[in-house]
Order: sequence, then structure tokens, then C-alpha cells
Amino acid sequence: MIDVHWYAAKTKAGQDAIACTNLGRQSFTIYYPQMVIERYRQGRITRETEPLFPGYVLISFHLDNTQWRVINNTRGVYKLLSFNEDGRPSRMPDGEVESLQDQEKQGKLYISEVVRLRRGDLVRLKFGPSADRIGEVLRTRGERVEFLMQLLGRRIRCIAPRHALDLVPRRAQPAGAVAMA
Repeated sequence: MIDVHWYAAKTKAGQDAIACTNLGRQSFTIYYPQMVIERYRQGRITRETEPLFPGYVLISFHLDNTQWRVINNTRGVYKLLSFNEDGRPSRMPDGEVESLQDQEKQGKLYISEVVRLRRGDLVRLKFGPSADRIGEVLRTRGERVEFLMQLLGRRIRCIAPRHALDLVPRRAQPAGAVAMA
């Protein structure tokens, strides 16, 4: 029985797609994991696909001297990762790649950079002269958020971009937080 395992190859800068194409032409089983990132672009929420491990491609093969040396000489590939003294490639832990593939199929490789805010949510300013102050969201307009903040004994109406605010979880509200009803 042939013992096939997954290995990681470092690609040359900006040549991930070239490496994948050329390894595929040589009939290697490759996996280039992708994740979905949700972010704001030009006032709209977009979903973009990006590599989970930029600059690396995963390859499944049986380790014999001729085959892995061919991989190192493939256009777009810098070299197979090796942590062994003899220079032979290091295999990935059993089940690790299969687990990644399952997670990707189930849509679990997903990150959202979008802060979803609603009226009444509490937000904390990240930076500026009022950094770490908490306010209550009144409304949102695209990338802008209008909120009330307690300053100098008064409630002041403020506007800030979403990226300048963090949502304060309801359970993590400070004990001294003033209700702004």
C-alpha cells in the first residue's frame, strides 16, 4: 500500500497561482485553502476570498526522492518545508488538512471585519482625545455612526467612522456606565 501524506510548499513571492497550476499539470493533488472575509469597501459590505496561508500550497504525495525533488523544481515553488536534518520534507500531522477541507466546505473559514451596529448599542471609541469613552448608537449611515456620549456632564451628539468604534458587549458594560435612555 502506498503511504500518501500532505506536505507544505513555500511558493515564490506572488506566484501561488502559478505554483498551483504547474503542480496540477504534474498530476499532484494540491490544496490551496481559502477563507472568506467580509469587509467594507466603498461604503458597501463585500465578501472577498483570500488564501488562508498566503505563500504556501499543500501537496499530497508519496515521499520518494525523485518526486519531491521535482516539486522543488516546479515553476512558482520555492521549496517544500523541511524541519529534518536530512533535508527531506516534513509531513503535516495526519488529519490536519482533511479537517481544514471540511471546515472550508462547511463555510467555517470566515472572518467578518464589519462591525454591525444597531440603535441602542454601546460603542467605545478606539482612539483620539475621547478614546475609551462609551456612547450609545443613535443611527448608522454607511461608514458613519452617530452616537451620544457623556462629556462634561452633558450628552453630546457625535459622529465617527465605524473603524474608530468597538462594540461593547452588553455583559461587559462597565459598572459605572451611565444609561443614556
